[in-house]
Amino acid sequence: MMRKKIFIISSVILICLVTVSFFYFKKEKFEIVHPHRGEITESVYGLGKIKSNQKFDLIIGVVLKIKKVFAFEGDRVKKGDPLIQFDNLIINSPLNGTVTYLKYQEGETALPQIPLLRVENLKDLFIELSLEQQSALRIKNGQKAKISFESLRGTTFHGIVMHIFPRNDEFIASVFVKKLPPNVLPGMTADVSIEIGKISDAMLVPLASVQNGQINVKKKDHWIKKKVEVGHANSLFVELLDRDISTQDQLRFIKKD
Repeated sequence: MMRKKIFIISSVILICLVTVSFFYFKKEKFEIVHPHRGEITESVYGLGKIKSNQKFDLIIGVVLKIKKVFAFEGDRVKKGDPLIQFDNLIINSPLNGTVTYLKYQEGETALPQIPLLRVENLKDLFIELSLEQQSALRIKNGQKAKISFESLRGTTFHGIVMHIFPRNDEFIASVFVKKLPPNVLPGMTADVSIEIGKISDAMLVPLASVQNGQINVKKKDHWIKKKVEVGHANSLFVELLDRDISTQDQLRFIKKD
């Protein structure tokens, strides 16, 4: 009786293992492809922030009482227009722009060493983005960039990398965009892709076919794993630099659902 129970339990476990293995291996479907030649563009992506090239922050060095305010938040001012008056001292705007910050009102006492008024040129903007080290190493001045905004889907703006520099252990790229809509303002965010490489006649294979620097290629009716050197890559394909791989070869890799 005991042996019968053990046999039944063992049989059930075996059936379960076979069933699980069947469904597990069934999911692993191999895909066979040929390398092909084509154009590939590799880009670095990042989230950028809109900033103004021309900005004036008014900071005083001593405690002063505000006698009169001439320009308030949202007001447009021209270079030389009065902004604020402390007793007999009047501060004028050093640039054409818009007042985007005002901390105090008339009659209040302004404290030193903190911004109390800001003027920005909202027509002279650029995009600043923070990059990872690997991406920063591949960024150069003059590279092309594409900019898009989540709320302006279907519209792409074109820019160019102007500077790449470090800031407090961060790696910063500034991107100039020739024409931005007037409703784009400092502080807004944008999706930025910087083109770091473009090949017009590259040997391309699916990105998924390269695993740990190797491909599974058919040579003389046998599948072998071969180490390869890769170049540019995007989200779908990668460039193979090996000259002994041709468009006639077959590559095999596990197709992911």
